[in-house]
Amino acid sequence: MISYLIKNQGHCGCRMRGFILFVCGLFSVAISSAQSDLYTLQSLAIDDSLSMAVIHTSMLKDVRGSVQLSYKNEPYTLELSKEEASTEKTYRLLNSNGKVYTVYVTRHSLLQFYIDEPIVNEPKRMATFICTDKDTIIETHAGIELRGSSSLVFPKKTYDINVYTSSDGVSNQYLKMDDMRTDDDWILDGIHNEPLRFRSHLSYQLWKEIHTPYYIKKEPKAKAGVATRFCEVFINDRYKGVYLLSEQVDRKLLKLKKQKGDTTRGELFQGARYLGASSFDSIPKKKNYMLSWGGYDIKYPIPTNTPWDHLYDFTDFVLHSDDTAFAKEISSRFDMANVIDYFLFVNALRAPDNLGKNIYVARYKEGEPYFYVPWDLDGTFGTIFSGRRISTTNDFLTNGLLRRLIAVNPDNFIQRFQERWIELRNGVFETTALQQRQSDFYTLLKDNLFYEREQKRWSNFVYDAEGLTYMNDWTEKRLLDGYIGRMGNE
Repeated sequence: MISYLIKNQGHCGCRMRGFILFVCGLFSVAISSAQSDLYTLQSLAIDDSLSMAVIHTSMLKDVRGSVQLSYKNEPYTLELSKEEASTEKTYRLLNSNGKVYTVYVTRHSLLQFYIDEPIVNEPKRMATFICTDKDTIIETHAGIELRGSSSLVFPKKTYDINVYTSSDGVSNQYLKMDDMRTDDDWILDGIHNEPLRFRSHLSYQLWKEIHTPYYIKKEPKAKAGVATRFCEVFINDRYKGVYLLSEQVDRKLLKLKKQKGDTTRGELFQGARYLGASSFDSIPKKKNYMLSWGGYDIKYPIPTNTPWDHLYDFTDFVLHSDDTAFAKEISSRFDMANVIDYFLFVNALRAPDNLGKNIYVARYKEGEPYFYVPWDLDGTFGTIFSGRRISTTNDFLTNGLLRRLIAVNPDNFIQRFQERWIELRNGVFETTALQQRQSDFYTLLKDNLFYEREQKRWSNFVYDAEGLTYMNDWTEKRLLDGYIGRMGNE
């Protein structure tokens, strides 16, 4: 049993209270009420190899001064100040041999995994999972595996987790994280290739602010894209760094209609690679017995005998219909507000790897238009997917669908595109507003010492202000008023 038992020697005036604790399996929390000066510290993570520890701020609301505690049956002394513990300061933890650990306080989710086997790409392997989020602590089980394709080569890994009520993995356990959905299936994005660790997070926020699903009145809980938040991860008492906890893009997020018998209703396809169809550049031969086609992987529904029929038909329409038919039908086959917002979005951020790959194509139900959902937005704001800087600011990103829309200009598409750009430039995409948000995230991660402990774990990580200056300068140079204003006249 892992116990967290604290005896206060300083300025703590009352017991810590208000915590919710779910316990199962190997780990539990010992709480003693035998003496009035004993207090509980229910979430603590120590990395002996880095001589550091992380404690969730909610655990220290009433704790002050020097504190004696027992962690894994070993005595420690936690040295706090007389004031409330701050996420912007470090403290000291000493073991019985006098070894000193740097203590960081976090207000973000603290996720700890204990697993006996190596974590591999597939299948998920069972781990004990401890999650501290605000005033809630959950100790349960999670299947965990590596996630990604190109990111698999990074030293800091990305993980996919499923949460369960027991180690047999039979029953799912659903967690509620802040403003994110209640779910059992989460992504822990290592964001290792993001120089300042917040490009994806900012990009996902921007998309949700500018776009709303066209069917929102029918499905008030539908989201245009995933919610994300920062968290901190330990695996087997080794600090892994700051991560981006993310929802999954799936039927549940988008509130797509469930399949009814043999009738395909909602559909979801992931553009996973550039093989022609996903970027509307060509149309490979359809093979309905395959789970992938033309760069897409099918995500929903569970494959039927004809999983590609509808998407194949739409791709063929984009590539081969005559201009009259295209102009007449395109708005009923793809949501025009969505395609306008999406291409303004990927161009404002310059996301060159999100034109046929790292993209989802979805349909709410049968007979209704397809629409885009963005994904994997690490290569933005002057970098590409590897994290390398690309200072290009004067190009305009397209795929076959957008090029056809500009060429045919159905229902005054170009004018609508330009008017929407002006609207966004006066709001979310206004230059100083974007730069301020970049600066705010940098300050958040720097002042709360995320960057300091990230560098402690990943020694090649650099977070000096020059990286923010580059991002701000790139943003000022990138925005495309002139090109979009001339669209259709060139």
